[in-house]
Amino acid sequence: MTTAFVLWGGGSMGAAQVGMLRGLTARGIRPDLVIGASVGALNAAYYAALPDTQGVEELAELWLRVSEHDVYPLNSSQVLHTLADSLPGRPLRGVLRALGGLNYIFPINPLMIGLAAAGRTNHLFDNHRFRRYVENVLPLERLEQARLPVKILATDVCNGEGVLLSRGEAVPALMASTAVPGFYPSVEIGGRHLMDGSVSSNTTLDHAIELGADEVYLLTPGYSCPLPAPPSTVLAIAVHTYNLLGEQRMAASIANARTQVRLYPLPALCPMEVLPIDFRQTARLIEQATESTLYWLDNDRQAQPGAARALGDFRTLS
Repeated sequence: MTTAFVLWGGGSMGAAQVGMLRGLTARGIRPDLVIGASVGALNAAYYAALPDTQGVEELAELWLRVSEHDVYPLNSSQVLHTLADSLPGRPLRGVLRALGGLNYIFPINPLMIGLAAAGRTNHLFDNHRFRRYVENVLPLERLEQARLPVKILATDVCNGEGVLLSRGEAVPALMASTAVPGFYPSVEIGGRHLMDGSVSSNTTLDHAIELGADEVYLLTPGYSCPLPAPPSTVLAIAVHTYNLLGEQRMAASIANARTQVRLYPLPALCPMEVLPIDFRQTARLIEQATESTLYWLDNDRQAQPGAARALGDFRTLS
């Protein structure tokens, strides 16, 4: 039997996948194959390189380190508070951080935004800081060096086809799989321009089945919780909508997979009203996903071949 771990996208909600991996590892469940797309590609590559307790804990530390940076000024009051807090110490750095200039994920660059508004570029943010960060922390240089076979899903910009990357330099593959269209630049690999794997014609679950998986653990934490009001910024509404579209596509894949594999969708978290660009809840997401996964494995794992439940049943409300 071939067991696959399938990791989907979800922005900051990808932190919950760390808790899921922690729970699965604690119970001795290890895959033969790991497939990831978007933020799930980052988690998949790191886990495949170090598929043990120490590796998962190191991945958790990396997520917590990123969460220390304000990834995006969600509202004006947050900016003002950050500016005020910075005045006694290093005001310039505080200003840059408050305005998004020091972010790993969404580094605000007025010149880049101006070029996008003028139609001179097709993305709002560069990925230089994020790429350097991944280069510094990723425990492998090439995908084939991973201890477990890993497949990274990206999307051909020109035709929407999914492209599975399993060999070659790891960082370009991850930059491609996480290149949210309109936000980040596409990445050229093998003569093809690639972007976020979450928008490909097939999902990671579809590819797991095509690769011969008999048993699939589906790590899909990135579903947006019902919000009390629409997001108030352009970036927030764009990412929120993008996430909702991805959720619908994964729901369709789960429906199609019901009769083909033994499917174990781990309980996805919806513990709070959190946008996928808000990294301030990372610690809580990891801990809640750990507890939820362990409880599910020990008490409530009822998935049978072809018995995948509706996505809404996977959301654990607190």
